Amino acid sequence: MMKQFNQSLSPIKLGNITLKNRIVCSPISLNMSETNGVITDNLISFFSNIAKNNLGMVIVGNACVSNIGKGAANEIVIGKKIHLKQLSKLAKSIKKNGTVACLQIAHMGAQGNTHYTGERVVGPSSYIVPDIGIEAEVLTIEEIKQIEDEYVDGIVQADAAGFDLIEIMTAHGYLIHQFLSEHTNKREDEYGGSEKNRLRFLKNILDKVKKKVDTSRFAAKVTGNDFLPKGLDFKKIKFLIDMLDNYNFAYYQVTAGIYETAKQKYIQMKKGSYWDYAQQLKKLTKTPVMAQGSITSMEEGENILKKKQGDFWGMGQALIADPQIITKTLNNQEDEVYKCLAHLKVGSCHRCRYLKQKDKSFDCVTPGSWRRIGEPSKRKKDLQFWNTMLSKLEQ
Repeated sequence: MMKQFNQSLSPIKLGNITLKNRIVCSPISLNMSETNGVITDNLISFFSNIAKNNLGMVIVGNACVSNIGKGAANEIVIGKKIHLKQLSKLAKSIKKNGTVACLQIAHMGAQGNTHYTGERVVGPSSYIVPDIGIEAEVLTIEEIKQIEDEYVDGIVQADAAGFDLIEIMTAHGYLIHQFLSEHTNKREDEYGGSEKNRLRFLKNILDKVKKKVDTSRFAAKVTGNDFLPKGLDFKKIKFLIDMLDNYNFAYYQVTAGIYETAKQKYIQMKKGSYWDYAQQLKKLTKTPVMAQGSITSMEEGENILKKKQGDFWGMGQALIADPQIITKTLNNQEDEVYKCLAHLKVGSCHRCRYLKQKDKSFDCVTPGSWRRIGEPSKRKKDLQFWNTMLSKLEQ
């Protein structure tokens, strides 16, 4: 069994940080913090439960740099004094079993939703997400500089909390992506127009923070395709990668799509196109590239490494469905792995995608999934739903 996965189980160096193996928990966002962004013990319990299961790194998703930067009421917020204690507790809980802790930092920008957060929706230019219908307010120069400083505060706090690596979200149509893309950036000042100007927001953040935190501990999630004529795609992101390489980033991971093109995103993910994007990105940079997107087993991950489609790999939904998937596989118990219903059939289950839920709650129906503190390990209703769906999908 160990020989079968010898590439996945070999260590890899990302900047000055070494992962004990090449298996990563992709960024997962839970919407499980307090409304002021303070991390809860349930959120810590979720990630520590995954981290103890033979992973090289766990990436905590979507830590927002302000309340305005949130996409839902209970997302993580970082940067203020009230956030540090629980943030530190989270980092420590992940690192307890020799797993590298990484925090992904973001701002939703024009993809925010006042109905969910009670906050303004802002962006580099006027823009309306079709499915949300709220017109983004155009940021002033002063407001842009304030958000740059909020990013710096968030990164500095992530460092102080003990996170080994810090991943900056530059994809999925979030605020940095909105500045980078001509589809969402129509500005005619120093933050819009040319590639240099569209990079300015991100470059200012990096220049402000580089004296406080070593940028070789930074990473970025980048887009392979926005599926839009004026959006970014793999051929257009070279200007971004070239700039980030100048700051000696530790790694990149590739994704695709923005809220407006979510349907195409999930179709492409299912086809394995994300792995092809990772392989193409490897031709543009010497920085390690993480392949991810609908990886459902260690065997798939190992094959990605063998085909040189990535230097290491990450899974998200498969770990939500069964946090022990790697441990079970290494113990020759693959037949005991609880499979994600959405991996069996696209669209069959959205319980872990909280923005799709009426109550915006994060959940999973598999018998082996994580349970909140004090909650029964097996919920009768979910178990019934799981068995019913499984029998339908396997017919």
